[in-house]
Amino acid sequence: MSPGATFERVYGEIKRMLVAGELPPGSPIEPAVIGKEIAASITPVRDALHRLTAERLVEAPNHNGFRVAVPSEAALRDLYHWNGLVLGLAAKRVAPDPATGGVEDRGAMSDIVASTAALFLSVAHAAGSAELAITVRSLNDRLATARRAEVATLPAMSEELSGLAAIIASGDRTALASALTRYHRRRIGAVAAIVAHLVQNPFGCGAFIDRLR
Repeated sequence: MSPGATFERVYGEIKRMLVAGELPPGSPIEPAVIGKEIAASITPVRDALHRLTAERLVEAPNHNGFRVAVPSEAALRDLYHWNGLVLGLAAKRVAPDPATGGVEDRGAMSDIVASTAALFLSVAHAAGSAELAITVRSLNDRLATARRAEVATLPAMSEELSGLAAIIASGDRTALASALTRYHRRRIGAVAAIVAHLVQNPFGCGAFIDRLR
């Protein structure tokens, strides 16, 4: 395997672990430990962590080691606001897409997070913009941890996503813009509870920790 291919494998696996919540918010990331877990040397692990730091999935406070990013209330509020602006731009260009389908009414955290990411990416694709899709994909990654906390703090998320999916499929731009505004206002209003849950319940790390025991 070439160095480039090795880096991409390591980067992809660490990113998957972060987005899936296998590493808890705020926890330190030890390159040697991660390298042992994914069968990689420290160098590509460090290189991947530097790239993930640039993507804001990882933090390197004072350049003294790495840790999983955990947003402050202000940062998460700003991130929700930016996500809303990006999707609002996409909503102005969507076309009817019956293939979008609905979101299955399942309550598991991973299903909600994956369904939300897929739904918002479908908005970008329906707008016909590759650049919007790239931006939405990045925002999906950065918001994955918060979306798991949303499941514990916001009721009726499956119904909310199903409603959004139906509006996207209809191609009604005005209705979609209004629905997206409501979606993001709801979360901005709940930022304190979402961040509190992240801090008090750093869930999602069990699978990784169990493998290290």
